[in-house]
Amino acid sequence: MFPPSWYAAGLVSAESAADFTRYAAAAPDVSARAWRWAAARDWAEERAHLTADECRTLFALGAADPDANLGTALMCAALYQRGCPADVRAAAAAHPRLAVRRTARLVAGERPA
Repeated sequence: MFPPSWYAAGLVSAESAADFTRYAAAAPDVSARAWRWAAARDWAEERAHLTADECRTLFALGAADPDANLGTALMCAALYQRGCPADVRAAAAAHPRLAVRRTARLVAGERPA
C-alpha cells in the first residue's frame, strides 16, 4: 500500500503500515489513497509542527506521487506548516499544479488568482 519512499522518509514504519493494511482490509470500499492520506496526516499530527526538513520531505513525496490528487494534498499540507521553508514555498509558487501554486500564494498572504 505504501511506496518504499514513504518508509525511507519515515512517514510509515512496518508497524504503522501493518495497522493501515488491517484497516484497509476491514473497509474494502475505502480507497488505498484514503489510507495513504490518513497515514500521512497521522505522521504530521504526531509531530504537531513539522520541521523545515520534514516539510521538504512531505513536499517531495507529494511531487513524486503518481496519484496527482494525493500528491497535491501532501504538497499543500507541507505548505500550511509554520515551519515550511522558503525554498519549498518558492518551488510551490512555480509548480505546474494550479492548486499547489494557489496554496503557495495563499500562505504567502497573497490573494489567490
